[in-house]
Amino acid sequence: MTFGGVVHYVTQPTGWPEPVRGITSLLSPFHCPDSSSNVSEHLSNSYTAKDFQVLIQSTAAGLSALAELPHYGGERSTVPLWSQLLHALSNTLSSDVMILEDASFIMPRAQNVASQPLNLIDGRATLLAAHAIFSAPRTHSNTSRTSSRNEEDEDESMHSADSDSSDGSIESLDLPLQAHMLSGRGRRLSAVVPVLLVADSHNIVPLLCSTLYQRRVWGIRQPVVGLCCSSTGTIATAIFGWLDPDQSEKGHMPAAHLALAADIGLDSSMGVFDFTDTCSAINLAQFILGLRTQFEDIKGSISIEAVDSLTPLHWRSDLPDFETQSGGLLDERVASWTHQVHVETSSSEASSSSSPPTPPLLSDTALVSYETMSSPLLATIVEDEQVHGANIRAPQEARAINVKGRGPQPSSSKRSSKRTSPTPRSLSEVKTSTSSRAPSPYPNSQFAALSDTGLGDSMTLSNWLFERNAFTVGRIPVQSEELAKKTGINTMVELYDKMTEFSWSDDIRTILSNAKVDRVVSGIRTDLCTMNGGPNCQSTPNDVPSLEDVEFISSKFSVLLHAVTSARQCDDIAKLQGASEADRRHEWDALLLNFFQPVPSKRDVLLERQLNLACNLAVDDASFASRANKATREYQNLCLEQEQCSPLTRETSGSWEQAAAARDQANQSSDDIKRRLSMGKFAEVIADHSSKEPVTGKCDAILVIPCSGVATAMLQRISSIEEKDKFLKFFMLVQGPKPDKLDTSMGETPHQIETPVGHRRNTISGTSLQVPSSSRVPESGKPDRKQLHNPFLHHPDRNQVTQTQEAILSKDAPCDEPSQQNLLLPVLLAEYKKKDESAISTSMNQMKTYLVSAVTFLSKLGIVDKPVFGLIVNGTLGAVTMAWMTNKQIYVMERNIRHYDIRDPLQALQYVSILPRLARHGLDLRGLLEKQLAIIDVKELQSKLWSKLAQRQEDKRLAAAQQTRSEEAVAQDRGSDGAEPERI
Repeated sequence: MTFGGVVHYVTQPTGWPEPVRGITSLLSPFHCPDSSSNVSEHLSNSYTAKDFQVLIQSTAAGLSALAELPHYGGERSTVPLWSQLLHALSNTLSSDVMILEDASFIMPRAQNVASQPLNLIDGRATLLAAHAIFSAPRTHSNTSRTSSRNEEDEDESMHSADSDSSDGSIESLDLPLQAHMLSGRGRRLSAVVPVLLVADSHNIVPLLCSTLYQRRVWGIRQPVVGLCCSSTGTIATAIFGWLDPDQSEKGHMPAAHLALAADIGLDSSMGVFDFTDTCSAINLAQFILGLRTQFEDIKGSISIEAVDSLTPLHWRSDLPDFETQSGGLLDERVASWTHQVHVETSSSEASSSSSPPTPPLLSDTALVSYETMSSPLLATIVEDEQVHGANIRAPQEARAINVKGRGPQPSSSKRSSKRTSPTPRSLSEVKTSTSSRAPSPYPNSQFAALSDTGLGDSMTLSNWLFERNAFTVGRIPVQSEELAKKTGINTMVELYDKMTEFSWSDDIRTILSNAKVDRVVSGIRTDLCTMNGGPNCQSTPNDVPSLEDVEFISSKFSVLLHAVTSARQCDDIAKLQGASEADRRHEWDALLLNFFQPVPSKRDVLLERQLNLACNLAVDDASFASRANKATREYQNLCLEQEQCSPLTRETSGSWEQAAAARDQANQSSDDIKRRLSMGKFAEVIADHSSKEPVTGKCDAILVIPCSGVATAMLQRISSIEEKDKFLKFFMLVQGPKPDKLDTSMGETPHQIETPVGHRRNTISGTSLQVPSSSRVPESGKPDRKQLHNPFLHHPDRNQVTQTQEAILSKDAPCDEPSQQNLLLPVLLAEYKKKDESAISTSMNQMKTYLVSAVTFLSKLGIVDKPVFGLIVNGTLGAVTMAWMTNKQIYVMERNIRHYDIRDPLQALQYVSILPRLARHGLDLRGLLEKQLAIIDVKELQSKLWSKLAQRQEDKRLAAAQQTRSEEAVAQDRGSDGAEPERI
């Protein structure tokens, strides 16, 4: 696809083209945005870079520290750190600025519609600072937010994002699709006009062009300002764009002009900034802060009447101008597209965790392959590191699979096994015959979304846990000494409380009051320090957190407060624009990176890494069927004991309801196992489960303790290089990122701006880059599983739910690249989901697979009776869970656990106070491992690998051997048949 346009490369600060000379004057380090009296009056409450100096210095230090850490098989994402700074700066552009992160936008169409491929539709913007227009008054929150409302627009036919609220009704915005640039169809409640655009080198060119064309539709003449920021680098390059004054000819879009620095050196005066250099970052901050006037000018230029009066511009890649571009063959093209959509939607049953790309109204009969589309990187944009496929975000990955229809697609026919033999067979026999069919495994994200109906025949999370000797429990100590000793539950509840409890004190108030914070967030600090603890603080006999930890937190307190601000704003934006999977992940990631504080060889935070999942133990255990009844009875006793030990009062009724629901679930589980055993096909069902279980899962974040010395010592006991690689791949929990498979529909194919100097016409090319009253089961006949799969339902430390509770309503595939030669001990695993009640159980299920796998991995290293923690995120809420192994049984704590809302500074403080304690817990794990090193039998680990990937590999080997034996038998039979006539 070709975006036709003109590129201007600038070699000196005075060489910027005339259309952008005014806006580029903001690049001067001597520029003062409030130097004129009239502007000064308008911006009386504006900020300068000095007001963000603490965050700037923290960002620079964090990115520099990140660069010193090993990659463990893939480039590290730097976005969570520098995006927090850009978010904070952009928030000052206007009282009603709307900031969108990881936003999907419509790419511009090709000049030649016949060359428009079906998959060239959406791109991905890292951050957009925009003005939003609404068609009618609406209600809003009075809390601090990006979009505060205090004015009314003069045009009564539309309302800006700062309009006063009315009765809460929302009408659709009556505008043509060409006036919108964000992806989506159907009823439009708002239009978004970006002012500052941030994207990587693969998306920045089409993002700039789409914004320019959208502005032409709105009659906005101001130039576009963009920042190209690598998702794994620290360099930001400013790019300025404008359109030719007039449309050149009918049916053709006006040429887009882009101007940027030609020199590859770092020079703030030329718009090339380095986040790790404090002076350069200050200049970048001052440049962004100076865009406030630009924002107000664009806001004042917006008019729906202008959209209606201007000549239509058909710029969207999903809405080509059929009549002009296709020679009047509108009916044929639409019929072709309709047929193509019907075929594609009928052939795919799989669902994705993120929204599908906007469907185009034009389809070529032969889809253009992503892999065959070539276009090199933006040649002159300074990037210290190239972007690799390893850094493709999860939503992008899922979207690519939706578009291309790749990957395993479990169907109803696959989920039902053909089991005709009434006679029970051994697990080994069943496993061999099942593996010969080699069905495709579920991706972990799809598997976690399946309905959990208990321990019946179908694939469920309960069966997955049961077949790995794992059960879920509540954070409730028991009175039975026998049960406490057998399960370790009381010890683990005590350990969990020590890890998560928090007690407010005057000492904490004093330390935080004296902490150095940016002026923009000082008000939040004041609100926090004037509180007297509040209902969210537990009364504990211990002084937690320690003053040493509080001092550490105070050194980064400004970062925490900025995260609080961003979380509040993202929540408000989600109410207006809807939420995406990545809406708040940057805030959570930034908190992990800053307060777990990665240090080389000591502790680390890895983002979006593949994990080996635990193998199915039951399928290889001939005695599992005989022990199944006993296991479910013991679980019944544990759940009944926890329910009886949970007091029923007005304050604790929520926790008791969860305990009662767990008791009912345990009763049903026991009945399910008895029923399956009586039908004589226990082995077949387990083998069917094993053949379709997920192999790996992608964890959003994982806190680890590196043990390079241990890994080296273990590998030295393996002579073969091939065996070493196999050991790393099949044994290690944390794997490297997936191999580079560019997701072109999401903007992962770069765009080229060719000539390095001068003003000449070039081609901007690109390609498109997804409450029961008894122990009986309730009247419905089923346990209340909603009580069990939502960790945010009740909070153990409060009489009522969190203040925001009532508002809460990717394909994973085996990884081909193992992590480098480092053994990484898991401390905490995180799974993020957008604010959506329906997604809570999915994220909880994914977390259970991660925790069980992590605990299994530690047990193979001789570490048992020690927990691994988990963080389940639903929007701004994060719940901390844990799992452990005792007496070869795994327990996952999922009920009556603590959760935190990071929009509340006190709860955010409580949450980050856990992270230093987790770091010390991780060091304790490493100490245990070092003691175990001498007695670890590496050969035994090689022969009994714990991962599902190793089990799957063994299944394939068995299937191949079975196939060979069958072929040999057939050949032998044919030979015997042929020889028989000669003997007669």
